[in-house]
This record gives sequence, C-alpha cells and structure tokens, in this order.
Amino acid sequence: MRTILKSLFIIFTLLILHFITISQVYWLQHPSPTQKKLTKSHFVDSLYGWVIGDSGTVINTTDGGLNWSVQTSGVHSSELKDLSFINRNTGWILSFDSTYKSFIIKTTNSGNTWIKTYFPDTTTILNTIFFYDNDTGYVSGFSGEIYKTSDAGNTWKKCYIDTTGCLYLFPKEDILFINNLTGYAVGGVLDLQGIFVKTTNAGTSWFSYCVAAEPLRMVLYRGNGSIALMGGDYDLGSIYAVSSNSGNNWSYEQTGCWGNATGFSFRTPAEVWAALNFSGAFAVNLDSMKPGTRWTCINSPGNVEINDVKFLSETIGYAFGDRGTILKYNENIIGINPAGSNIPNKTELYQNYPNPFNPVTVIKFYIHEPAVAEIKIFDVTGKEVMNINMGYLLNGYYNRNINLSHLPSAVYFYRLITGDISLSKKMVLTK
Repeated sequence: MRTILKSLFIIFTLLILHFITISQVYWLQHPSPTQKKLTKSHFVDSLYGWVIGDSGTVINTTDGGLNWSVQTSGVHSSELKDLSFINRNTGWILSFDSTYKSFIIKTTNSGNTWIKTYFPDTTTILNTIFFYDNDTGYVSGFSGEIYKTSDAGNTWKKCYIDTTGCLYLFPKEDILFINNLTGYAVGGVLDLQGIFVKTTNAGTSWFSYCVAAEPLRMVLYRGNGSIALMGGDYDLGSIYAVSSNSGNNWSYEQTGCWGNATGFSFRTPAEVWAALNFSGAFAVNLDSMKPGTRWTCINSPGNVEINDVKFLSETIGYAFGDRGTILKYNENIIGINPAGSNIPNKTELYQNYPNPFNPVTVIKFYIHEPAVAEIKIFDVTGKEVMNINMGYLLNGYYNRNINLSHLPSAVYFYRLITGDISLSKKMVLTK
C-alpha cells in the first residue's frame, strides 16, 4: 500500500510540475535594470528599442533586447504615457504632471538627454503621441481632440473631427499613421463604446466609427487594407476587431480571455500575442485574428501583470510588465498547439455582430445538448423588450438576425436560455 501511495504521490507531483512548466514555458524571466512598472515599448529596428513606465522610467536596448539600461528622463513622479521614435536618434515621450498639465520630452541623441516642453493647451490631458517624421506629429487624449504639429512640436493645431461620426470626442488611446496621408486612432469609454477614427488627408479631417462595446487600446496595420484593434475591460475581458477594407467595415468579438489587451504583436503572420494587463496573462490566436477563431489564454510566469509585448522576429520577442518585469520569448518553443478541438464542450453565446449596430444585428450561439431555446432582450432597467422563442434545437451553431428598429438608441442585454442554462451579453444600438 505504501508503495502504491508513494507512486501516486510521485505521479501527482510530476503532473503538477508539468502543468506549471506549460504555463511558463513560452516566456522566460529576463534581467531588468529597474523595479518600476513598465507599460509601453517601441522598437525602431531589430536592435534599438525603448520602454517607458512609472516614475519617469525609460530603459533602452541597442542589441535587440539582450541588455537593457536605464536612461535619465528628467521626469521623477509621473507615469510616462506613450512614446514615438522615427529612428535610432530621435524620439518623443508624452505624459502629464500632478496638476494634469501635459508635457512632451524629446531626444535627438538616442535618449542620452531629453528636453521637456509643456503642451500649449494646459487644459488638455494627453496620453498618446505619434510622429511620422521629424516635423509632423499628432497627439490626443481624454478630451478626444486630435492635435497636429508641422514644425517639430513648436506649434500645435487642433484637427477637425467630423461631428456626424460616432461619438467623435470620446478619449483616444493610440494613434498610428501608415503613410503621410492615412492615419488611424482608437479609444473609447468603459462600458459604453470603443471607437476607430480615420484620416486620409494627413490629419486635416477625421471621421469616427463605432466598432466595439468597450474601449480599444491599440491599432496595428497589417498591409493591404487589413487593420487589427484590441482592447477590453474588467467585465467583458479582452476584445478584438478586424477590418479587411481599411476600416470601412469591422468584425468585433471577445477573445474569451479575461483582461484588458493593452498591447499585441504578431510573432508570425498567423500567430498573435496580446498582453492582458491586470490579469497577468496573454491571449494567443493562431489564425491571424480571423473572426470566430479560437484564442488560447496563457498565464505569464508568476501571473505578473503584463502591459505590452513585441516580437522582433519569429524567435525574438519581449513582454514588459509590473515591477520592472521583462520576459523573453523562449526561442526553443516554436509555436503553440491549439488546445483541443474548435467545437465547444458546452453551450456558448457569442458577441453579436455588428456591434454597435443600426438596427439589425446577428446573434451567434452554439447548442451543446438539444433543448428548447429562446433569446430574450432587456433594456438597462431590466425590462424585457423582446422575446424570440426558437423552439427545439439540435446541437450545433446557430445565427439569429435581430431587428431593433422599434427601439431607441441605448445599451441592451441579450440572453440565451436553453433548459437550465442562461447566458447573457451586452450590445449597443445606435441610430
């Protein structure tokens, strides 16, 4: 009996060690020169990169991330919000002080020295910056206004945002220009809306689109009109939206991984990793972020908060997070094996598409066991405004078109009820 118990104990211990290893095998702890929280990174090439964080922290690498050193930013009490570099020498970092006055620090010598300049409008709290070249730059923040400079930041001009666009003055979280004319910005407000804003005339005018149900944090351009966005909140978890026609139409879904996607990066054309911030995890997709494809949730080593992730190649990648954490992608692990089949093992309710919508949307769900099913829709007060009885359904995927033309613009909740199972999600009607 003792021999059997001892054998079982050894097997159990090995299994525990195996699963701990699996949760950490993709990322390895890497030496860091700071204990301060790290939030955002920027690489100009395969060697030179910078990472910013709390208390004015700036760290820099000149050898592709193998070694990092602290730079003196001249900022001591503010969390640095965003950074933009155009080459190995010239870059800008954005933040605001304890009185909420926004400022920019600039370097022209790879971060050896920085010059601080306050933004002219002292009532504007900025949190994102992008420079296309030495003269042309853009900033935005909590007011939702977008500002442009054409003289290296000496003067700034407020851009026009089309007032017929969706929630055009919602806060902006990220700006990206793919050429001198075309630029994108994303943002939103918690529990209300995630927005995408676009210009095709060098920022002279912008137009806003409602894309998601929660704020969007980052935009990536993948070429040929393909755009990817990610974000999230504490309730829905991480979300993503993709467009294949330069942002004119969007597919929006949840990843199924809890957390707020504050940064994401493609390791290969198909495999993307998202840093999920407070949840201490990553969300990974192996199908180029195509709508309806599976995401895998992977904990960071020690479940430490991860705020950003960057891949310089298929085998070289870094993630940055709380307490100065730097993780290096384990180059001995190439790729991720999808966890099981794409067929769910339980009834699932998916995010409606499009969302926001006017007035028709599609609700997708999966029935695991045959049952009588119905969809109920409620307003924010809990009042039932629609009931759709679908009768007895066999197991499988279903799509149901919903028309809310008779209801006013608002946030609504839809609930799938099958037997003892009840699943709910939020959607936004905008007219």
